[in-house]
Amino acid sequence: MRAFKIIYEDNDMVVVDKSAGIYTIRPRHSTDDLVLFDILYKKYGELFLIHRLDRDTSGLIVFAKNSQSQNIISAQFQSGKINKSYYAFVDGNLEFEDTYLIDVPIMIVPGKYKGSINEKGKPSQTKIRVVENYRNFTMIEAKLLTGRTHQIRIHLNYIGYPLIIDKLYGHRKEFYLSEIKKKYKLKKNMEELPLVKRQTLHAHKLELEHPSADKKMSFNSELPKDLRALRKQLIKNG
Repeated sequence: MRAFKIIYEDNDMVVVDKSAGIYTIRPRHSTDDLVLFDILYKKYGELFLIHRLDRDTSGLIVFAKNSQSQNIISAQFQSGKINKSYYAFVDGNLEFEDTYLIDVPIMIVPGKYKGSINEKGKPSQTKIRVVENYRNFTMIEAKLLTGRTHQIRIHLNYIGYPLIIDKLYGHRKEFYLSEIKKKYKLKKNMEELPLVKRQTLHAHKLELEHPSADKKMSFNSELPKDLRALRKQLIKNG
């Protein structure tokens, strides 16, 4: 499995399509896992963080190559000028014809890398729409209007439709085909392997204004192999 793919770069920024299982920046605890920022820093000599993706979320992330570009792109994030959208596979059959706005404040638990809905938290907005309905699950697109830690995961759990896999906010750590396929049988002496074993969230779209050129940039990332396999089985059995 490739760790990441650089899909665009110039003198101001680099856009990366990250695989699940890779940290954006080095965590507080010691780890031997790959860290995207460290790898890119060695490649470019200088790099500036703008936003993050969770270790087990795949998809698009942008880094700046100089402090001026960092300030400009970060300001776009703060003002809501950047379109950052995700595909998410969630528990339950979510049905509505138009988009739905989740607008509840999020607070990060002091001393812990975990958030919760709290009226004393920061304003947080996520706009969602249904992409596909299955029997017991739904594929949605979630667009961030604000950028809080774990925002999509917390908001989806709040409305009762958590990610199919979410170790912090959901019901599962792994997802097995036997959960949805009727009359599922294993061959003798075989052990069932999980169909997916990371959170079912993928950052598929990123649109921003270039920090020095007067043009809008748009980037897209297709579903990775594991989520394509999940979607296929949900269409067939889910």
